[in-house]
Amino acid sequence: MMKKLCHLAILLACYLGGPSLLMGQKEAAIWYFGDQAGLDFRSGTPTPLFDGLVNTIEGCESYSDGEGNLLFYTDGKTVWNRNHEVMPNGTDLRSSFSTSQAAIVAPLPGNPNRYYIFTPDDALAYNGLIPGGSNGFNYSVLDMSLDGGLGDLVSKNTELLQNASENVTAVRNFEQDFYWILTHHQDRFYAYRLEGVGLQPIPVVTRIGPDIQGDNNVRGNIKISPDGSRVAITHNVLEPEYESHLYVYDFDVVSGRLANPMRLGPGVLYYGVEFSPDSSKLYASGMPISKEETGEQVLGPVEIVQFDLEAADVEASRYRVYQFDYLLPGWVSGALQLGIDRKIYHSVPGDALSVIRTPDNAGIRCDFRFQGVSLGGRRATYGLPPYIQSFFQTIIEIEQFCFNAPTQFTIVENDGIASVRWDFGDPGSGAANTSTLQDPEHTFSTFGTFEVRLDVTYVNGSSREFVEFVEIAQVPDLIPEVTLVQCDTDGVNDGIATFNLRESIDLFSAGNPDISAYFFETREDAETGSNFLEDVSYRNHTEGQVIYARAFENPDCASIIEVTLRTNWLEPPIEVEIVPVCLDRVPTLAVELDTGQLFDYLEESYSYADSIGLYRSESDALLEQIHQDLFAYIQDPLVAERGAAVGILPFEVRWEPGISAGPTSARFAVVDYNM
Repeated sequence: MMKKLCHLAILLACYLGGPSLLMGQKEAAIWYFGDQAGLDFRSGTPTPLFDGLVNTIEGCESYSDGEGNLLFYTDGKTVWNRNHEVMPNGTDLRSSFSTSQAAIVAPLPGNPNRYYIFTPDDALAYNGLIPGGSNGFNYSVLDMSLDGGLGDLVSKNTELLQNASENVTAVRNFEQDFYWILTHHQDRFYAYRLEGVGLQPIPVVTRIGPDIQGDNNVRGNIKISPDGSRVAITHNVLEPEYESHLYVYDFDVVSGRLANPMRLGPGVLYYGVEFSPDSSKLYASGMPISKEETGEQVLGPVEIVQFDLEAADVEASRYRVYQFDYLLPGWVSGALQLGIDRKIYHSVPGDALSVIRTPDNAGIRCDFRFQGVSLGGRRATYGLPPYIQSFFQTIIEIEQFCFNAPTQFTIVENDGIASVRWDFGDPGSGAANTSTLQDPEHTFSTFGTFEVRLDVTYVNGSSREFVEFVEIAQVPDLIPEVTLVQCDTDGVNDGIATFNLRESIDLFSAGNPDISAYFFETREDAETGSNFLEDVSYRNHTEGQVIYARAFENPDCASIIEVTLRTNWLEPPIEVEIVPVCLDRVPTLAVELDTGQLFDYLEESYSYADSIGLYRSESDALLEQIHQDLFAYIQDPLVAERGAAVGILPFEVRWEPGISAGPTSARFAVVDYNM
């Protein structure tokens, strides 16, 4: 049976008891974040933006109108208008560049010009590392009718809480037309009601465990599920030692109260958290906590995990989506955020975001792509803009996304519906482009991304509109059989080696970046998607072993590829050369290095210098695991592929920081394999 794969929905406004008024469609379409990075989602596919002025370590927020046209954005301190100018009175908001979720915006119901900007506290201010003391939890009010329609803040930094955590989330109650704004401190959740008459300053308080004490333990993220039924929160507890805190609660969207805490996934220092669009799955980012023999706690590599909230045993449903080594100092594992394309994005410092392409699906079928979304040369940091979670809810289930087969649309919440009208955004299909059936089928005229609109009229006279970006894919036309060759470096020459199976994707896809794959030891497993292999460190059983790749652009449209694994014996032994490269200043948190010096030296020494790649270890070089950012904020990335894998020169990076002020050096062990 084909599982559902809802690719994108945006929940639009619902006005009960009277004529409908279209409130919004793409308020979360424009993102500004990181170090002047940005993405435009209006087409259904994120496209890099280069005009943003945000420069923040963590939190930020941006807001657009119902058609996705930018209105304003903020880093929690400064508010910029759509022309990227600082708004009048738009400075010194009480948040910080290092707040996990620095701001969230909610419109005033019934007023198209007024917006509330809620700004949480910051651990650095809370514990006195930033002058001025704790920021608390505040709100500011923005009026878009002022300054010629560019907006102006009419009030700023109205305090709601003297002390708070670094998190905030929001959801809309559609039946009564108001928003809940939710934050946390210690053992209490504070839910503020924003309705047509304004913000109710007295919150609904739920006192419920755990009790998070300590000025340095207020970091983490909070999200309400898109359907408003649950709340998830992470507490980034650092003192007196690392602690694992990922909790899920039931949420009452009528009363604003939480209940039934459920702790998930012990043993991980969690940070980012996000629900799938259909609210059935929960994702979190974190670093596993372990202890050395000395008793000292250490953090492992960054990992992203999934929990199935509909499973009989939610804790037992834990699935590790991805794990990767991350060499930056610290304990922040990066934000997770839904986009209007119904995909979840993950951010750590670098020039790309990772993406969970089908997050409603369990396990391997969630389709994670590491650093799969380029930022066009701009850099992400640890944060992404949060939004009112209702923007991402859907009442539509979609099945079958392969070209030349009918796609099924089903309304899963159909109570009180009087009539519907579908527009499939596919004018090439002629009269079939619209339908008034409640659960229609549509065969798209070509492959690509289509903006599907559903207008719903209810029996009480109200109406509601939904938008879906539906991606229709072809079964990929790929090379059916390829051979992957690896160096046998153990000196035995037995044909056994460790393979990065993902290297074969470029071979059978002819370099198509949209193709991904999972790998299996039998064709039967590949056909069913069962028992997939560890793809970046697979050790073959015999010389010439054949494994099977399930290759796809969309997981439901796959081709099966035979991959033969062969080895070459490496001879002569490895030679090592130390190449000094000068840094122009003493590094602090990160190394800034112009790798041109290194490549200049290598080009003089080796005839095949154009085939050089820089790696952090011999193992990574053999497996060609190229990390885009070995250190943070480097101007010319230290780890950058310079050519093909054939004849590659691996490097083991060694950094010896200087003791005193002044220039220091970075040393590289050049490993020449003479292949």
